[in-house]
Amino acid sequence: MGCLQPYITGILFFLSGLIQWGGARVLVELQSGPLHRVIGYPISISCNVSGFSNPSAQQDFRFSVYKPEKPTQEIQIISTDDKNYAMAVYGARVREGVITLERLSVTSVLFHVKSLVDGDEGEYECHTPNSEAVYDGTYNAKTTLKVIGDTLTASSTGPASFSLSEGDDLTLQCLASSNTFQHTHLSITWYHHGDREASPHPIISLDRDLKVSPGQRFEGRYQAGFIVLDKLEEATYRLKMARIELSDAGRISCQAQEWIQDPDRSWYPIAQKDTQPTTLEVKAIVVAPDQGSSSMVVSMTVHKTHLQEGEELSLQCIVNTQGPVGQFFSVAWVKDNQELAHIGPTGVLSVGPKYGGRERGGELRAVRTREKTHLLTLQPVRTQDQGVYHCRAWPEERDGNGVFTQGSTQDSTTETITITATGDSWVIKMSHQALTPSFCLSSESGLTVAMETQQVSVDEGDALQLTCRVSGVKGQLSITWQHRSASMATGPFSDVISLSRVGVMELGAEFGKRNVRTMRPMADIFTLELGEVTPSDAGAYQCTVSEWTTEANGNGKKTHSQSQDCSVESLLSVYLSSRGVQVTVGGEVELVCRVQGPSLPVTVTWSLQREGQSAPDNILTLSYTGDITWSGDQSNYQLRATTGKKEVRYYLRIIKASHKEAGRYQCVISVFLQGRHRKPQNSNALGVLVQNPKGVLTLSSSSSPLDKSVKTDIQMECFVAKATSNSSRFAVSWLAQKNGEGNKTVLSSDRDAVITLGLGLGTEQRISMRRREGRSFELTIRQARSWDNGMYYCVVEEWLQDPHGQWYKLPPSSAAMELRLKETESVLTLSSSPSPLDQSVNTDIQMECSVVKPTANSSLFAVIWLAQKKGEGNQTILHSYHDAVVTVGQGAGLGGEQRISMRRREGQRFELTIRQARSWDSGMYYCVVEEWLQDPLGRWYKLLPSSAAMELRVLQTVTDLSVNQTDLEMEVKEGEGAELTCALTSGDPASLYSLTWFYMRRGSSSSLRVPLVILGHDGVLKYPEDQDNQGLQDQKGRLIFSRPTRGTFLLGLQRALQGDSGVYQCQVDQYKLIHSNWELSATNQSGTTNLTVRRPIEDVSELLSERGFVTELVLGIFIPLVCILAILVVVLSIKLKRQGSAGNKKQAKSLWLEFNPRPED
Repeated sequence: MGCLQPYITGILFFLSGLIQWGGARVLVELQSGPLHRVIGYPISISCNVSGFSNPSAQQDFRFSVYKPEKPTQEIQIISTDDKNYAMAVYGARVREGVITLERLSVTSVLFHVKSLVDGDEGEYECHTPNSEAVYDGTYNAKTTLKVIGDTLTASSTGPASFSLSEGDDLTLQCLASSNTFQHTHLSITWYHHGDREASPHPIISLDRDLKVSPGQRFEGRYQAGFIVLDKLEEATYRLKMARIELSDAGRISCQAQEWIQDPDRSWYPIAQKDTQPTTLEVKAIVVAPDQGSSSMVVSMTVHKTHLQEGEELSLQCIVNTQGPVGQFFSVAWVKDNQELAHIGPTGVLSVGPKYGGRERGGELRAVRTREKTHLLTLQPVRTQDQGVYHCRAWPEERDGNGVFTQGSTQDSTTETITITATGDSWVIKMSHQALTPSFCLSSESGLTVAMETQQVSVDEGDALQLTCRVSGVKGQLSITWQHRSASMATGPFSDVISLSRVGVMELGAEFGKRNVRTMRPMADIFTLELGEVTPSDAGAYQCTVSEWTTEANGNGKKTHSQSQDCSVESLLSVYLSSRGVQVTVGGEVELVCRVQGPSLPVTVTWSLQREGQSAPDNILTLSYTGDITWSGDQSNYQLRATTGKKEVRYYLRIIKASHKEAGRYQCVISVFLQGRHRKPQNSNALGVLVQNPKGVLTLSSSSSPLDKSVKTDIQMECFVAKATSNSSRFAVSWLAQKNGEGNKTVLSSDRDAVITLGLGLGTEQRISMRRREGRSFELTIRQARSWDNGMYYCVVEEWLQDPHGQWYKLPPSSAAMELRLKETESVLTLSSSPSPLDQSVNTDIQMECSVVKPTANSSLFAVIWLAQKKGEGNQTILHSYHDAVVTVGQGAGLGGEQRISMRRREGQRFELTIRQARSWDSGMYYCVVEEWLQDPLGRWYKLLPSSAAMELRVLQTVTDLSVNQTDLEMEVKEGEGAELTCALTSGDPASLYSLTWFYMRRGSSSSLRVPLVILGHDGVLKYPEDQDNQGLQDQKGRLIFSRPTRGTFLLGLQRALQGDSGVYQCQVDQYKLIHSNWELSATNQSGTTNLTVRRPIEDVSELLSERGFVTELVLGIFIPLVCILAILVVVLSIKLKRQGSAGNKKQAKSLWLEFNPRPED
């Protein structure tokens, strides 16, 4: 249970945080402080918000600062929604870009200051304006910024330039220190900047945790031991580069960075300094030119071919060549046909992957002992090292740029190495029983290691210091401190920290962020210092010391290691718990501080850190003598203590909790031993959340939507239907949201009924509010305007008093009402030009619309002329505003040609003129009239518009196309050819023409015209396929079309047939170029040609026979007709004579008498 206690308290604290924020949906979070930054350097502070109902909606942010000299005065700095947000003191820096606000997402930003000044210290606030109808959450957060002086210094020692030869060694030193009062770390990086390189590259660095890491370009040379970074003293850092190369020429500088740890446990660089660069010149080794091919002999000697496991394997490779002195070559050692290691032409060692770890551990070494002799040693050998070995060498030629070219290789003879395993191994045994120092001796070395104390007890929070003493030292020493937890008695040790033989410290992974260091105050003493130990630091500690010797070539060799361990125990432990960390205002909380361990006199201090405070406040102190000292108000706290067998409990009781008692509680104990208090030990922090009682506030409001007319008084009401307490007070705010804009406060009344005017309508003095009986709140808008439309919100906050008499508020409630105002009814009536309006091209056209009846005599009018062409939407041509300002649109392609104008004539008549009309001006035209009236305050507002429509048709006129209209008769014999002519009598030379020849049957008015030949205006000749429908006898193959002149079109008919007889006519279409397109502009038809095709006469006899036949036919008809007429005349004559005789005897009326009466009648 004791092991779970830290986790349980952490979980309770996390849950208390969730409960604390569970009541609020919107939360603004700012980087926690205090933040310490240096003058002249930048700072970035992150701020983000969460909890809005629409997480993808973009939120705005505003940054302000409260200076220490005026902690209550807000100074605005920058915002995302207002370019003029900054006050004068920050305005210039914002405009110059020194202070910026970078948006990371719709809900987060970064506040940047490029260069801090002394006056930037203060408490910074990030605020997010509410973009929703209801307020729910925390909309601002604060953090503290401390601006400190720049105390970092960095300088280099030694000359400003070096001139060395290739293969020489280089040593540089850098001095870096800082006198900052805060706890900071330094990191050092050496840079190399080549002469032709744009930017420097890191050589090697020592980070803030004293961890060494090489640059990417220099990693191979670092692994080979040619590049080393040492920390000689507190502020001296040495760079050693062995066997420099030509590529090392350039500038080498040292950069120091100062780091500080922020409250969120992250490290941040606060200052940076660079030393003056040191110029390095590297001279190449001069090599005599090759005098021809040279022979090379490679041999290998082995000191011993049969080895015991743990012994040393020595392989010497000798290259004999007759080449010139100073010739370059490479040497490699090969095991079982795989390269083990090789030394390049410049002496750089490269090791294969299988032996890379053993080379770094010092077991494998390869050096050039003489000009042509190379030695590889491997110790201790292992059974897997046995196999077949040989040497391989090859010459290297270098060009003027320093690039090497490999020559042919030569191999030595092979040697077989055998290794025998041994059953004995060197084991160090340590005794954990003795409390006095013990010593372990090695038969192979005089090195002895001893821990001065085998059992250590330390208080939690105190510093642990262990000492490891050595004797019998012959070479350089390195030490590694290791730790094994008390809960893992048989588990492995983990590294705490190590100190290399050259003085570089390297922290273990588990102690990377701890305050730990190892020192060597004397030649035979190593110390480990671990600050602020915790119970998890208890367990066994071990020091391992390794001895190194330096060979002739400068390489180090580990010759021996020895270790010793001891155990560490914690004296006392302290925990803080509670039966409940969440309480309602007025409730009770009891905290328990449990001190476990031996019975010792302790002093207990209770502290409370409230939200937003940088340091906790002490509540009381219970001295080891039993005296109680109160540091604050004691009326709300009670203290008691109980004593157990191995535990003492201290109870702190909060009688009536309020928000003043909310925060993180901690008990601190300090053991009083040997006449002084030991270092205090802090318990875990326990958060106490004091919540407001759950509000039950319920509102009712006027009906919604509320439909009213403009220029009337509007009343909107909301009242409290249910409250949390009868003693509650209420603060009321009326908000308005219009035209899609955000909410704006109109009027507000605090809990003391003090009314404050907002922005919105309050400035017009047409709005008021009052509190009526029964907790009712009424908003009145007098003489409502059309722009008063929108949503109105009544937001009510309920306020209660805590046990200290302080007022606190519960979450607000709101009621929404929609106000819809009707405009004054418009009676505007229009008249317009007749429609459709037919006009000719190239003429000026006027279209007019007039106001027949306005709504008021004082009305002003705005007129918009729209055009709608075929297949297109409405486009604005002209817009005349009610103040007579005219703007030209691009509608219908008219505005850009400046052929359009508009004028206002008397009697509110509006005339649109289109000059030199084109055919494409045809379409529908609309006259839209807006009527504007003025309210009593002199503001103009518009009524619903009226419109009138007119159709314009622009007609083409044919004035330059004329075709010969003469009708012709033509007769040809069958089998002969006929030629028909169609001639233009007038036309436009710039026009193109198309022509169609038609054929019709003779004597039939209903006969259809059949197209025979079609010549397009593009010159393409076509023969339609339907001639046979009219009985034409294969005319297509007998038609010939020609155009001898521009205005003459001929149609030839070969081998005419009787079926070709009929009426022929041509039709001419004229095309003109309009807007880069050829458009049909006119059509005309010629006169008709009546073609008769007769059969041909074969001889004269046939003609005569035909004429004789005709004569006989005429005589055969004429003679009988004459005879018949003669007979009729004779018969009539006889009859008349008889009638004349009878008339003498009898007077009777006759037909003659009827028509010729006698004179006496």
